[in-house]
Amino acid sequence: MRLDLVLPPTVAAAALVLVACGGGTPVASGPCGPCQTPATVGLQGITPPQSGKLAELRLKRVELAQKRVVLLRASFDKGKTSIAELFAACRDVAFAARDSGIHGGTLRDILRDYRDGVVALRDLTRERAAKGAVGEDEVSRVEGLLAEAEFWLEEANGSP
Repeated sequence: MRLDLVLPPTVAAAALVLVACGGGTPVASGPCGPCQTPATVGLQGITPPQSGKLAELRLKRVELAQKRVVLLRASFDKGKTSIAELFAACRDVAFAARDSGIHGGTLRDILRDYRDGVVALRDLTRERAAKGAVGEDEVSRVEGLLAEAEFWLEEANGSP
């Protein structure tokens, strides 16, 4: 039976690919070329064009997050901000840097500062736990944040 007489050409081509790839059912040898090629093949190293405004906003986002940490740290020292709020603000700096496409030494510096801040807050949380002011759940949460911070820093250390 000729597929082109029954099906439009694009549907016929799709049907042929499915038949060639085992009809949609797994085969012992695995999928063929088009089915095993990731959607991003050939796109590595390609970055979308970025405006000067985008670069400016990228840095502004990080700077504002850093400024918020400074303000919340002062508020925390006065007892007006919780340690959870301070952790969240510190994490916002790391997210801003990672999400904004900052890379290289600048990203590593930001993530190193974030990790160091989390270490200091972890130590404070441990002190509070030893005094019974916070529970083990809080210590565990902080350890998770530290593991995340160290992961992000290590990941940034491996990139150019």
